[in-house]
Amino acid sequence: MKRKHKSKHQLKIRSILIGSLAALTILLAFGFITALIPNALFIRMTPVYFYDYVFLSLTSILSGAYMGLWYYAKRTQAKCNYAAAGGAVGGLFSFGCAICNKILILLLGVTGVVTYFMPLQPVLGVISLILLSYAVYKQSKNR
Repeated sequence: MKRKHKSKHQLKIRSILIGSLAALTILLAFGFITALIPNALFIRMTPVYFYDYVFLSLTSILSGAYMGLWYYAKRTQAKCNYAAAGGAVGGLFSFGCAICNKILILLLGVTGVVTYFMPLQPVLGVISLILLSYAVYKQSKNR
């Protein structure tokens, strides 16, 4: 009984498709729940800045690239997974509405969120992109 093995070309095409679909899904899901994509279910209480869209786009692209590379290599190091997850969550916090985030309000209060967290959101976005870039770089080295 012979098993069918996927050729390298088919595996590469599948990993590109999976990465692209993951990036699109993350873009739509994160954009929808943060109200960067206008919708009737969520209302944003803070203004939207141009860098919110930059962070949303780059977070989804890098996350999709990581998932595609992971599918292609099918092996990874734990620190890559931690960096990718931390980068994706950090990205969500960097472009999400800070006042709408119940966890932040519970931990810091509205005054604390407005005073301390909101000014740090762009820095958090840059850190999350660095983490995601590191994870993509390490995953590409594992190939």
